[in-house]
Amino acid sequence: MTSELSPGDCLARFAAAWAGRDVAGLLELMTEDAVYAASVGPEPGRTFRGHQELAEGFRVMFDHDAGAVIEQGEPVIFGEWAVSTWTYRFAAADGSQWCERGIDLWRFRNGKICLKDAYRKTRG
Repeated sequence: MTSELSPGDCLARFAAAWAGRDVAGLLELMTEDAVYAASVGPEPGRTFRGHQELAEGFRVMFDHDAGAVIEQGEPVIFGEWAVSTWTYRFAAADGSQWCERGIDLWRFRNGKICLKDAYRKTRG
């Protein structure tokens, strides 16, 4: 990218790249030192730092959520911060369905994402 994106444009491009499982497209929108705090993993969650780890983290989450239909909520942007909601809808082999909902906290620097911190509500 040659020019800085607004947070809204950056999030719209990120959502499209995420839905397309486009790791290279996602990395273009992240600062070199970006942090991705995923919604699942041992910490709880799992934290990825820098482009090499981010690429791994994105792939891990794509595998974790394979088969999900993604519904993005409208982001709320305030300065260099934003929050956005999402819903993943799943269908089991027996036809039963369920969803997981989440929220992401974002921070931007120089037209790119420097933090994506994800939180998830799951079935009990």
